[in-house]
Amino acid sequence: MTAMSTPSALSSSVATDWQACGVSHVAVYGTLRAGGVNDIARLRPGMRMTGRTTLTGTLHDLGWYPGLCLQGSQQVLAEVYPLDPALEQVLDGYEGIWPQHTGEYTKRILTVPVAHADGRAHMLAVLVYEALPAAVQGTPVLNTSDWLTWYQTHKAPLQNRK
Repeated sequence: MTAMSTPSALSSSVATDWQACGVSHVAVYGTLRAGGVNDIARLRPGMRMTGRTTLTGTLHDLGWYPGLCLQGSQQVLAEVYPLDPALEQVLDGYEGIWPQHTGEYTKRILTVPVAHADGRAHMLAVLVYEALPAAVQGTPVLNTSDWLTWYQTHKAPLQNRK
């Protein structure tokens, strides 16, 4: 992930002020998922997944990570984790939103049904890092609901041959 930003992005302006989005959960669909190269639990030892959800949009192959545009009808698996401002600021750095706007992603707040391991489910407001249309233009659309499994079966074996 190189960057994520506002729709007017693709600039390299430096943000001087950072502001939390105000929600207490984040939904991750790519490398930040459990077992991914950027597994979110590595950022906060002891962090536990709140539950799972599906996000609706179009999933793109951006190389070693995915980009999800929230337009489209594809259902994409996401894991939901607790979020506080300190973690959000770190994630904004991963996604290229802060301290420098790179124009690849933007932050969206969605209210989604979250299924817990014990079978309970309820609606939660979650932060989602959405890929911007300019960032995914011309990239392959992935026909999968589970990016991590797709990556492990399609891309990781190729990298392990080197």
